[in-house]
Amino acid sequence: MDGMTREADSDTADVSLRDRSVGSTPRIVIVGGGPMGIYALKHLTKGTEPLDITIIDRGDTIGPGMPYAEGTNADYMLCNAFSREIPPLTRSLYGWLKTQPARELDEWELSPDDVSPRAFYPRTLLGAYLRDEAEAVLDRAQAAGHCVRFLTGREVADVAPAGAAMRVDLGGGAGSVDADAVLITTGHVWPETPRVGDATLLSPWPVGGVTGLPPGRIGILGSSLSAVDVAVALAHAHGSFVPSGPRLLWLPGPAAEGLRITMVSRKGVLPEADFYYPYPYEALVRLTPHAVEAEVARGAGGLLDRVFALVLAELAETDPAYVDALGPEGHTVEGFAEAYFADRQNRGAFRALRDTLAEARASMRRRETIAFRYTLLRGHEVVDAALRHLDPGDWDRFARHLLPVFADCYAAVPHLSLARLLALHEAGVLDVVASGDDAVFGDVEGGGVTVSMADETIAFDAMVDARGQAAAPLAALPFPGLVAALDPAHPPVEAPFRLRLRAGTAPVYCLAMPQLLERQPFSQGLANCDTLARDAADDLIAVLARPGPAAPEAEAAGVTAR
Repeated sequence: MDGMTREADSDTADVSLRDRSVGSTPRIVIVGGGPMGIYALKHLTKGTEPLDITIIDRGDTIGPGMPYAEGTNADYMLCNAFSREIPPLTRSLYGWLKTQPARELDEWELSPDDVSPRAFYPRTLLGAYLRDEAEAVLDRAQAAGHCVRFLTGREVADVAPAGAAMRVDLGGGAGSVDADAVLITTGHVWPETPRVGDATLLSPWPVGGVTGLPPGRIGILGSSLSAVDVAVALAHAHGSFVPSGPRLLWLPGPAAEGLRITMVSRKGVLPEADFYYPYPYEALVRLTPHAVEAEVARGAGGLLDRVFALVLAELAETDPAYVDALGPEGHTVEGFAEAYFADRQNRGAFRALRDTLAEARASMRRRETIAFRYTLLRGHEVVDAALRHLDPGDWDRFARHLLPVFADCYAAVPHLSLARLLALHEAGVLDVVASGDDAVFGDVEGGGVTVSMADETIAFDAMVDARGQAAAPLAALPFPGLVAALDPAHPPVEAPFRLRLRAGTAPVYCLAMPQLLERQPFSQGLANCDTLARDAADDLIAVLARPGPAAPEAEAAGVTAR
């Protein structure tokens, strides 16, 4: 972290405080130095009013966060957003890559000719970009008159009211930092030993926990991007991928004979391949923000069905043959997902994967989109505006029936990742099974997991929980003082993400990923980090601009700004 201010090795990170006078610099603490925190810093410091900002992270690096950090991920794990889709901080990813020397690109098995705004890159490469851009955002902010410090290697134990301020307790006797506002931008939370039913599973991260598994019968719960990463990690640990003409082969290592990997998912399908589509997105015709706003204004009763009717109308506009093929049941909220996934289920996971991968490659080659997929990809952002207005019954219907469809569209996977799955399957190592809704999971005495389904029971030596980040309520935040200060009737967070706290308390914004996902199911990804952080930052800047009672001001003793 050359050039960044670090206090990880200090005996104390305490910050002395005094009452803030009118016109003094507002103090802001950002808890979490991953992508959400860096995008928040970008938006907070775009104004001319000086701010005093401390970003605290338990890791030793500001910027990458868990999804893009070295050690947590491996170089062969690909991000499923192409470079142009990633919002710039001070530079675009493509612009940053163009400045990298050939020796740096070679570390990621890239040449200057491989750099493209449409290319997919390893997650660890994005981590390097975010690390460099965190430094660049800090430089830009300080040049604009802001005081910014990065405090690494510190675990935040609590965030709690302290008079008119919020006190951020660093725990372990490391002191505390007081603030006039706090943004909680902690990212993904992975339990070390997740439980499913009566079974104890393994976490997919850090990747070393997966690659350290001996070759045997390995189960992977899930079949989307996280599950793909786990399967590829196991493949790299016990063999190698080798090009053979247009195909990719997997060759086992000398001790990998017993390796058998099974993905267990409810529907038994694999994700779609990334396809060509114009970007920025083209405007929709029927499923428009104005149309959704009009339906929201009509009230919550029947809202989901009315918005779904707009989805069908848009699909009929762009791909009428697809809508006709859905059949009458596919024109309902409950039947749409069944019709959407039916073709892949009927063909079988790997035959469908071969077919859809070939279709997606042709789409890229011809630069022609796949109409119904592009409509649903664009549509999820418009539909999102209605989600916080659904009544509980409609929310449950959406989460069960429509969310899987939209997630399948926006979480399409790079072609190389799917080619690796095909290579594993052709080597007789990888399979996919459909568990349905009623599978029973249990531990095996002496180690291992069983999955009992309608027609069979499968025993695994180990099973990895790769279903992705689960949603969690505000009460699950790991800050007891903050949870105690919440309004007891606090709803799930929504823009601008300012929490309802007792009167006279400094503002706190919750951009923690599990809590966002409770009613913001499309929150993940760097593009959404940028948008959500901007909403919170803009609101906080407006709050700080209002006249109000005096709040404390830091002397910044013990934490040195660069």
